[in-house]
Amino acid sequence: MPDAPRLILVDLDGTLVGVNQEVSPRNAAALERATAAGARVVIATGRPVRLLEPVRASLGHSIALCYNGAIVLDLASWTVIEAHLLDGAVFQRAVEFVRARGLEFIVAVEGMPDVGIRGELGFREGYEMPRGTLAEISDGGVVKGLVRVTGDQFGEIWDAFSAFPDELAVTRSGIEGLIEISRAGVSKGGVIDELARGWGISPADAIAFGDMPNDLEMFRWAGRSVAMDNAEPEVKLAATEVGAHHDQDAVAQVLERWF
Repeated sequence: MPDAPRLILVDLDGTLVGVNQEVSPRNAAALERATAAGARVVIATGRPVRLLEPVRASLGHSIALCYNGAIVLDLASWTVIEAHLLDGAVFQRAVEFVRARGLEFIVAVEGMPDVGIRGELGFREGYEMPRGTLAEISDGGVVKGLVRVTGDQFGEIWDAFSAFPDELAVTRSGIEGLIEISRAGVSKGGVIDELARGWGISPADAIAFGDMPNDLEMFRWAGRSVAMDNAEPEVKLAATEVGAHHDQDAVAQVLERWF
């Protein structure tokens, strides 16, 4: 990529955010310079909207893909631009199918930002949220389903949910034992493709930064991709290059080549 990227796609946790859970001044300044130079910056994260607030001031006037792209948020106005919801009945049916195979796990669902998270009894004990049965929490639209596996059946449960490729998108973003479920076709890469087409930006003019499997679709879409040194092996293999550790201003180190 000899020319400066026109589109910068940046994951948060394990990528832009350091181990102190903050965006470093150097990373923030690099994104600010890129924006001033005319590049579009998109924050692409598995986080829900409510967990963007602590770092919002460091992200400038960016667009954010939250819940792995299920919600597109304008950070300046804090408004939802697009929502790609999973039918709650589809999620419930998939959970019942997997449980019928004798596999054990607990689920929760993320609703729209004004609704928040709701879960079954036992999901994140001590965390305050509305509780209910699977049918109750799945009622209505689901932004993202959360499947918490506490035993040694993670691989089997992952494979079972992956048996619904026409209805579900299955991924994970770093929390041990947690599987994330979205509507089929919803991923960081799929959603950014729609946005970039509207902006007249091609994949060849984009660079993506990430560290976890939920970044892989974004890496496949972008013309250039940078895995953090702390990234999982499969993410490093998919990247154009491997950068520094996320706690060493890794995003800025790359963007400073142009900005």
